[in-house]
Amino acid sequence: MRIAVQRSLRVQVLVGILGAMLVSWLVQFGFYWSSHTREQSGVRDHELRTAARSIGFLLATVPPGQALQWGTPAPGRHPLQSIGPAEFQIWDLVADKLVLSSQRAPAVRMAPEQSGGFVTHDVAGESWRVYTSLDASARYEIMAGAPTRRFYEQLVSRFWLGSFVTLVMFLAIGSIAVLIVWRSLRELNRVGADLSARDPADGIELDERAVPTETRPLIRAINQRQRRVLELIANERRFIGDAAHELRTPLAVLAVYADTAYRTGDPEKAKLLMQKISDTTRRSTRIVEQLLDMARMDSQGSTMRFEAVDLAEVARLVISDMQSAIDEREQTLRPELPSLRVWGQVDALGTLMRNLLDNASRYSGEGSELGLCIRQEGDETLLVVCDTGPGIPAAERTRVFNPFYRLPGAPSHGSGIGLALVARIAALHRATVTVTDTRDGRGACFVVRFPVLP
Repeated sequence: MRIAVQRSLRVQVLVGILGAMLVSWLVQFGFYWSSHTREQSGVRDHELRTAARSIGFLLATVPPGQALQWGTPAPGRHPLQSIGPAEFQIWDLVADKLVLSSQRAPAVRMAPEQSGGFVTHDVAGESWRVYTSLDASARYEIMAGAPTRRFYEQLVSRFWLGSFVTLVMFLAIGSIAVLIVWRSLRELNRVGADLSARDPADGIELDERAVPTETRPLIRAINQRQRRVLELIANERRFIGDAAHELRTPLAVLAVYADTAYRTGDPEKAKLLMQKISDTTRRSTRIVEQLLDMARMDSQGSTMRFEAVDLAEVARLVISDMQSAIDEREQTLRPELPSLRVWGQVDALGTLMRNLLDNASRYSGEGSELGLCIRQEGDETLLVVCDTGPGIPAAERTRVFNPFYRLPGAPSHGSGIGLALVARIAALHRATVTVTDTRDGRGACFVVRFPVLP
């Protein structure tokens, strides 16, 4: 079972910033310890060498051949306590005895006899770092040293002091980062509260300038989705209004026919009324289908998946579906279908052709000829559907593509939706649809011009 974990952008940003700071602090910790250890080792050795040389300068003031008479090696009985941080011893190599030492220097040799230079030596069970040298007469051996423990105590003390300062800075910077992140993301909380309080249909977009630059793509996407929601709401309202407008009359007629058929006692009249009920039902069904097609085009228009489509193949499928209706009217269809491809959506193109061909069949009358032609013209692919109906006056050729528009005096064969749906599908395919006269002047031709296949 997977456990759902709430993901907080604020927490993720803070963890990322503080984590990076912690890692950098640890790296700095290691680097500081390593470099400071080397540095302090050099400083310590320099101090020991300086202490030994200082004692050597003092010994140089003693006349040659005169023995040192500065007291016994017992602690506190000589004028020199220590030189810097080092403890020192002066050994008389002739007499092989300790003649002078600092107060905390050990009573035994801090380094092997005449070892020269730096040496780390165990003295009374404790590790010492010692620098040895001879005076100018080579009689006295000077030793300056310090326990390594003392060195590490100083190193650790300095290190923890530096670490404490770094930790304080880390906490201060972390607090500032928390404050900055909180203030930066506060705008998102404000936007969320604003969205929650709004009516989805108010149409007011969020202000991109009121949020940080990094969140503007999110606000832009929300505004685009808001526009899409408003468009869907408008389409839904239009669909409901269109359906109510178009179905009110057919349903009322159906109710009258059904009531009359129920009351009549004449079988012939009842049969005629039942035929009218059947015709009205088919017309209502077609209205519903076209309204649904229109609603589908409105809702899916911006999300359609386009591909290269052979118009001839789509035309053959449409003709196969409508052949029985054409034959019922004893009409003749003369198709010219060369294989030409356009960029489009198969189902939408099929709906476009079906409505054009159905419109031509309905207005041409029985025994007429219909034309369906696909051809190339320059950089455009043309779909042409012609009928032999009453034709369309030039002044009305733009208005016929308006929803529910019917030509004055035209028979009530259609719903006024089919050509509006054709225009909508053509627009989605970046195509244009126009009306022209046929060659012999009888009827009309609907010409759909598709752009060249990219």
